[in-house]
Amino acid sequence: MKPFLLGQGIFPFVDGSLPCPPSHLISVDTSLPTVNASYLSWKQQDHLIISALLSSLSMKVLHLVVDCNTSHDIWTTLETALASPSNSRIMQLHGSFQELRQNDESVSTYLHKAKSLFDDLAAAGRPISVEEFNLYVFRGLHSEFKDLVTSSSTKADLISYTDLHNHLLTHKIYQQS
Repeated sequence: MKPFLLGQGIFPFVDGSLPCPPSHLISVDTSLPTVNASYLSWKQQDHLIISALLSSLSMKVLHLVVDCNTSHDIWTTLETALASPSNSRIMQLHGSFQELRQNDESVSTYLHKAKSLFDDLAAAGRPISVEEFNLYVFRGLHSEFKDLVTSSSTKADLISYTDLHNHLLTHKIYQQS
């Protein structure tokens, strides 16, 4: 999301470097408050950014930002909650990875969950290696994938996420036929 916001020139709304102007200005002529056009413009742009941010969030994290009123509030709330490098957050993510099992999920859903944990660890400043990622994924797969896991584990080259996904889907199709 950050590259999009930077590319559109609207990241200052999100990072707080372009704060909201006052809603009213005091007229020099009448000494009465008048609506600040800059405020209205800023609010309109901020609401468009809020809409973009909210539409990019999964249902898992949407509840974190329900009470946020500005794009800056949403951004800082998500940064605090999801990119926190705290030891408890790191331990929780590693624990979730260790408990990850395919169960009744499709290969794609299972790998998506694994990739989300992988990305969350990286965002928290504690990325794991591709080897560790594959190990966690292999451990949680159904037993029907044991042949594929054995052959993939013995390869000298690392298996990328995309290749792993393709191998598992191909294996599943082969098993079903």
